[in-house]
Amino acid sequence: MTRLSVNPRGEEAVKAALIKAAGDKLAEVGPTALRVREVADLAGVNNGQVHHYFGGKMGLLKAAMSALAEEHWNNAHAANSESSDFPSAASLGQDERYWRATCRVVLEGYVELVQVEIEQGKSIPRAFLNQLVEASDCRSENLALKADFATIILSQLAWVAFEDLGYLLADIDERDQHQVRAMVQQRIEVAMTSLYRERIPEKRC
Repeated sequence: MTRLSVNPRGEEAVKAALIKAAGDKLAEVGPTALRVREVADLAGVNNGQVHHYFGGKMGLLKAAMSALAEEHWNNAHAANSESSDFPSAASLGQDERYWRATCRVVLEGYVELVQVEIEQGKSIPRAFLNQLVEASDCRSENLALKADFATIILSQLAWVAFEDLGYLLADIDERDQHQVRAMVQQRIEVAMTSLYRERIPEKRC
């Protein structure tokens, strides 16, 4: 990664540079291997600024994940049609920093960093789940609904994280990967649509 050519000046510029650099390093090496000094060097600021503005490494990581989540939220809503009731299936090629950072923080046991996007209301899966639960109004079936939802979401996240492995295991040639990616995304979206249409109209309470 290239260090900023011009050192940022002023509180907002310094914070923005540190958050951007931390997001880059989270996606590249994950939270455990991330070093505050390396982030500061990448941002072009003194590493003491991390403690000054964020209280330390964890505060900076939370700010970085918050920024990545907001960027992902905005991109996802911009990509969806206005008539869409649910998010489109994702790919690692979309918001790659967000997905790589998310996978790394979860695999390394920093789930509280992913919790940040839920707390700030920028979690796309949680927003869709809340919509499902509210519309179904079937408390007795909420657990089954959530199980169905978790199955679809985890399938999508597994695809995002291990797309290349899927191609390898399924013996898919590189020339066919684009077509297969589209087919997988279509299947995920069909599952989301089916869950929405099957659960919402019934209201079997």
